[in-house]
Amino acid sequence: MAEISRLALSFSKLGVKALERLFKATVNLYGVENIPDGVIVFAVNHFTRLETLLLPYHFYMLTGKPVMSLAYHGFFTGALGVFLDSVGAVSTKDPNRDKTVIRSLLMGDNPWLIFPEGSMIKDKKIIESGRFLIYSTTGTRRPPHTGAAVLALRTEFYRNRLRYLKESDPALLQKQLEVFDLVSPEEVTERETYLVPVNLSYYPIRSKENAIEKLATYLVKDIPDRFVEELQTEGTMLLSGVDIDITFGEPLAISPWLRKRRIERDMFARRPIMPDEVLPSRPLMRRIASRLTRKVMASIYRNTNVNYDHLAAYLLKYYPRRRLSLFDFAERLYLAAETVTRLKSVRFHRALYLDQCVQFCRRYPQILADFIEVAEKSGAVKIKGNRIQKKTRKVKELLDFHTIRRDNPYQVILNEVEFLRPITKKLRFIAEYPRWFMRRRLRRRFHRIAKREFAADYNTYHRKGESKPKHIGSPIFYRKFRAKVGVLLVHGYMAAPEEVRPLANHLYRHGYTVFAPRLRGHGTSPEDLAERTWEDWLQSVERGYLILANSCEDVVLGGFSAGAGLALLAATNSLYKIRAVFSINCAMRLRRRTAKLAPAVVLWNKLADKLLKDEGRRHFIPNEPENPEINYLRNPISGVKELMELMDELSERLGQIEVPALVIQASEDPVVHPNGSKELYEKLGSRDKELIVVSSERHGIIRGEGSDSVFAQVVEFLGKRL
Repeated sequence: MAEISRLALSFSKLGVKALERLFKATVNLYGVENIPDGVIVFAVNHFTRLETLLLPYHFYMLTGKPVMSLAYHGFFTGALGVFLDSVGAVSTKDPNRDKTVIRSLLMGDNPWLIFPEGSMIKDKKIIESGRFLIYSTTGTRRPPHTGAAVLALRTEFYRNRLRYLKESDPALLQKQLEVFDLVSPEEVTERETYLVPVNLSYYPIRSKENAIEKLATYLVKDIPDRFVEELQTEGTMLLSGVDIDITFGEPLAISPWLRKRRIERDMFARRPIMPDEVLPSRPLMRRIASRLTRKVMASIYRNTNVNYDHLAAYLLKYYPRRRLSLFDFAERLYLAAETVTRLKSVRFHRALYLDQCVQFCRRYPQILADFIEVAEKSGAVKIKGNRIQKKTRKVKELLDFHTIRRDNPYQVILNEVEFLRPITKKLRFIAEYPRWFMRRRLRRRFHRIAKREFAADYNTYHRKGESKPKHIGSPIFYRKFRAKVGVLLVHGYMAAPEEVRPLANHLYRHGYTVFAPRLRGHGTSPEDLAERTWEDWLQSVERGYLILANSCEDVVLGGFSAGAGLALLAATNSLYKIRAVFSINCAMRLRRRTAKLAPAVVLWNKLADKLLKDEGRRHFIPNEPENPEINYLRNPISGVKELMELMDELSERLGQIEVPALVIQASEDPVVHPNGSKELYEKLGSRDKELIVVSSERHGIIRGEGSDSVFAQVVEFLGKRL
């Protein structure tokens, strides 16, 4: 039996740790609770060469035992062969292979790692005509290897046999022990043998030239193309960052599979049985091994972690027309993510469990750009402006198997979840939804969420005698039938949608659809605002954007004071359909110097909460607003801190705004310093931008005296550019 060298094992552990620090790969473990307390054969799918290095290390860290494995016989030459011997690998052509594996499993000292697929399945194609069939070197499809199941069955066969002989025939027991080079029955563990299905999922799968591949081709001349592809694919995954999700399925106990009369007759035979002996029950054992292998394979691929690429690939495949817009594609992806993650029988990449509204507005443009690049490289689509044109895909020859990850990654992505019929069925429905149906469904959904959120917050935080009437804080939606342009109006800090109603009415009269969202924490009570962050406010803006994007062809983002900052910040996220942005008295720089003390006061309050109870805390300060019928009369200091953090974030990202921009500022604003708007204007990345200084000593220039002039400036700006 191969002995594991502790020194070699220590070096390999250090090597894996060094690789994980050097590269950007992230390993995530799921279902660890499924690892049983028994003798384990890990059955794992095989997609990259990384698995042969990463898995033994992680299995060792989980079980506390060095992992042995079967390795391709061609690797056992030179220094590599010596190293593989030292870390417990056994050649697939070792004449004593079965005896070595069974002896090890009988003793229970080491778990085993076996790939039922037998080799890397680069195309991820494992289903053909409803059966598990995978690529073979002959260019045909073959069933997966049953070796893991056979070895587990034979191990448990001999364990039960030795247990029986220990009670009934000590002399024969000793002969049977000698067959496996064992001295006493105490060396044989009583623990059950288990097959543990393990799935490895990678996201994203990308392949391109990289530093690792360039270095290898520089050092070694005439590298075969298949190995160049491996360096390009696996090198890119390591260097650019890849999530490696390792999921352990439910363990399969082996003993119950052996409870057959024909097998038990051989198990209890009164003669020594050799490891490679052909028994009368062998055909039955083979059939059982085949069934067990199919069960293991099904478990492995049921545990595939579904990601954005999978959803996008099937939406594109099933979309019934040749052309679709990027926005339409993004919305179908959103609806797919929201829908399929309700399936309890499927596992998903952790990003799909995040708030998809936030993801849509902040990450979808990049997610889709990456995927479209893959689909275009694979010949599945062609991009024209903001539209995707599907192309007739040519079926790749099997000869391309070794380079398919590089040449046709789109097909690899499709193949990976082909087995998960509940997913692909739902994605087909979503892909075939009419566009008008999608828009109406999502518009109503987001509007309903906004109204329900306000109602829930109002009921929770309402303070008698302080909270304003409900209509003050309720979101405003003025929908103009067939309006081409929608305007998102964001109210200011400590205010409510009622603050921007006059401007909303003016824009609606000029033919625009208007939505004014209620920022989270506003329109209820100061206690509610004290618990919110600027990210919560931004999320309210993003949901409002989605309502308008599903109501109109073009969207304009605008706001007043802090709302102007939120509108500008949302515009930095490259949102679809955004055509312009405007800012009125943006709170870039506050007049009151005491605002700078807010972070320190917040920290003091947290300490005071723990140490001083009610003494020494100043959570709120008095507020004297221009519109007391709308604004809070108490200002939470934590809110001031969030407002400052919002403006710091905006200041860093203003250069990312490229759409036409209008900046309006009151000349003698008593709340925000006019220089803040000038700084904002200078930092804007827009080529088409305009700064208008309005002569006024008021901050709230969108209500009351002088507001008509401001409204006219906004309408004129929009009319010239839309």
